[in-house]
Amino acid sequence: MSRGGDAMTKRGGLALAGLAALLVSEGWGARAASAQESNIERRMRSEPKGAEPRPEPSGGPAGDKRNPGRPRTPPPAKKKLIPAAEPPPPAVEAPPKPLDILVTVNVPQAEIFIGEKSVGVARRDQPLKLQLPLGVARLSATSEDYLPFSREVEIVPDTKRLEIALDYDVSALFARYENPRTTGLVTAEEWEALIDTANRHIEAGDLRIEYKALALLGQGQLALRVGDTASAIPRLLEATRLVPSSSIASHALGEAYLASGQPADAAAAFQRAVAANPVLPMAHYGLGVALLRQGQARAAVTSLERAEALGYAPPELPLQIARALVAQGAYGAAIDRLRPLMLSPSVDTLITLGDAYAGQKKADAARGAYETALQRDPASPLPPARLGELFFRAKKYQEARPYLQRAVELDPDGRLVNAAELRTMLQKAVGKGKK
Repeated sequence: MSRGGDAMTKRGGLALAGLAALLVSEGWGARAASAQESNIERRMRSEPKGAEPRPEPSGGPAGDKRNPGRPRTPPPAKKKLIPAAEPPPPAVEAPPKPLDILVTVNVPQAEIFIGEKSVGVARRDQPLKLQLPLGVARLSATSEDYLPFSREVEIVPDTKRLEIALDYDVSALFARYENPRTTGLVTAEEWEALIDTANRHIEAGDLRIEYKALALLGQGQLALRVGDTASAIPRLLEATRLVPSSSIASHALGEAYLASGQPADAAAAFQRAVAANPVLPMAHYGLGVALLRQGQARAAVTSLERAEALGYAPPELPLQIARALVAQGAYGAAIDRLRPLMLSPSVDTLITLGDAYAGQKKADAARGAYETALQRDPASPLPPARLGELFFRAKKYQEARPYLQRAVELDPDGRLVNAAELRTMLQKAVGKGKK
């Protein structure tokens, strides 16, 4: 079909649509006119009019003839938003109660710290009671003459006791022992503390020979203090074998040998101590005494004066030097050494003074010194032995006999005097007296 035909068709369709709309409108108008006419005719005839359709009530004002529209449906009421309830906060758990814990120490007393705060003093016989919370804490302790202790510990519900074991300050102990001014102040309790420290390390599996040597050294020192040389010597000997460079162990061994009457072994031990520490004054002193007992007076004086020069000045030093000088025949020098001791002389000082006077052929002065010594200590065999010898050499045999007899009776085994020589003198004095 052509474009013209299509246009005509469209125009025809529109005309039909308009015609239909007109017919519809005219129909509705005819019915309205007929209804109006019927109402007029009724009024003229005085006929009641038919019921009119009742208008639906309207929300508008009266007289408004417009057809009411579709009643509006009120919008649904807005729901009030109720905020969601926040969850209750979690219940706060009460912190666990701190635990009652006893802190024990292995020392006479120690100050205890938690962190950096001092919390009290614990004693060996009185633990410190603390209240500590669960968790990890830094536990520390300090005590005089002991190394500081510090360690982290974990506090758990089963924790009842915390044990603190402090190590004795071995270096400080040895420093006091080697110092000529403080060596005499070292106590038995300090050697016991040294033994305790060494044994704890050994029991914990520390097999270093130094700890074994320390334990032996302490045991030997304690035995030596009570005169038990039979126990001291093997322990100190083993300590020097384990640590040959220990001047302290060698010195202690020399002391034990001297106390047991073995001056040659003592001299050898002191010489090892001097070789390990040439400025240990006590070793020089012990060597001098050991040499003097072997009759090596000149070498003894050298060692004793070396000890004096190093600052070691025990009360016996002037006496030992005086004895060595007497043995050398230096009687005047010996007396000079003894003068400072004469304010309160000991029996040994009086005996040495008498020996110096006897060397100078001053028999009366010598006798006076020996008799004073006898009055000071009647139980000592030395004064009667010296008096007996003095009278015997002066050929006063009757005066010599009772003194020689007394000396032998007081020391029959010859520990302090030459008992065999005294018996020989006594026999000669008895024989001379009969003539």
